[in-house]
Amino acid sequence: MKDVFVQESELGKRLVEYRLPRYNELSEFDIYMAQLTAILDKYLAEFLIPGEEKTLTASMINNYVQKGIIKAPVNKKYSRLQIIHLLVIGILKQVLSISEIAELIQLQIKRYPIRIAYDYFCDELENALNVTFETRSFSDIKKRERTTTLLSENVRSAVIAFANRIYVKKSLYLAKIEREKQKKQNKKK
Repeated sequence: MKDVFVQESELGKRLVEYRLPRYNELSEFDIYMAQLTAILDKYLAEFLIPGEEKTLTASMINNYVQKGIIKAPVNKKYSRLQIIHLLVIGILKQVLSISEIAELIQLQIKRYPIRIAYDYFCDELENALNVTFETRSFSDIKKRERTTTLLSENVRSAVIAFANRIYVKKSLYLAKIEREKQKKQNKKK
């Protein structure tokens, strides 16, 4: 069987180019659940394997509201802050528990304005994806010119864990596709 490296695949190339919207790019107008789930699907679908269930559904979102993980919608509308929290949850829930994610978010927004905390998360995620899916040189993970803190290292570590989990999932998926292709070729012989 031929080795198929994720970083050489179309899947890997898309993840190198992946970009989360920054704070100022997200709507400042409140949105309904259908719009919210469409936004979440748009930005989280890249991390799924074909056939895998969505990372966040309307019922999951309602559950997070009931548990106080995110604020309740006002007049059935969700704000930019809730969108941000759900994007972060949708990504990190694959490597951290919901309570750990909630604690990490609370620590970040206690220390930094949400715009700075969220944009930092985006930068770190994209950097981790780039290193994981392109160079595979983890010494290349860029440290910000800002002072490194325990909090910044926690965010960086969480997104690196996420990127590596996605790498393994995508690698296994590509290996499965390659095995199926080999089986078809062997049957033709």
